[in-house]
Amino acid sequence: MARWIGLGAAVAAAMSVAASLALWPIAADAEALDTSTESPPPSLRLKTLEGNELTLASFRGRTVIVNFWATWCGPCLAEMPSLQRLRDRLAPEGVEVIAVNLKESTVQIAPFVERLGITFPVVRDVTGTVSNAWHVNVFPTSFVIGPDQRIAMVVRGEVDWDSGEVEAQIRRVNQRGRVPGVQRTSGPRARPLSPPLFSAMR
Repeated sequence: MARWIGLGAAVAAAMSVAASLALWPIAADAEALDTSTESPPPSLRLKTLEGNELTLASFRGRTVIVNFWATWCGPCLAEMPSLQRLRDRLAPEGVEVIAVNLKESTVQIAPFVERLGITFPVVRDVTGTVSNAWHVNVFPTSFVIGPDQRIAMVVRGEVDWDSGEVEAQIRRVNQRGRVPGVQRTSGPRARPLSPPLFSAMR
């Protein structure tokens, strides 16, 4: 009985938040992190909502946007639809998104994923260990990991992923870090923002 009550509350919350998203402005810019060199990201090994283990290392050869979020974070939910659209546009080129949820249950997360139409992998950071290892203290925070498994860009705050400028930056990372001999996988098949959106690691 408690589970069904919890699910009902989660669904009601999802509907309430979804209704308010139209009033939540997408940021025209985001606070970027300054870094001097590309570096390997911390380990990421978590379970999806379906209970399957997912590792960042298994995506070597593809560009991956690792997005840290939570259902209580309005800006996180506001940017999710545009992040899904970016993923759909660039999936044929090997770009994927992994959404890392902070310390919430599947019952809490699932209604939001369904309501927002999210099809990319969503994993649960149950203890917050991964978020701490990645030094995430602002939500949302997104890391763009190149095909060579190095951090190429980091951004704190919500992003309009429909921006042509953002898409161009992701494409550049995807081209620049290609790993020879790794075949791209296929997948389902933009308002400008003021630069710089990301802090590019050189």
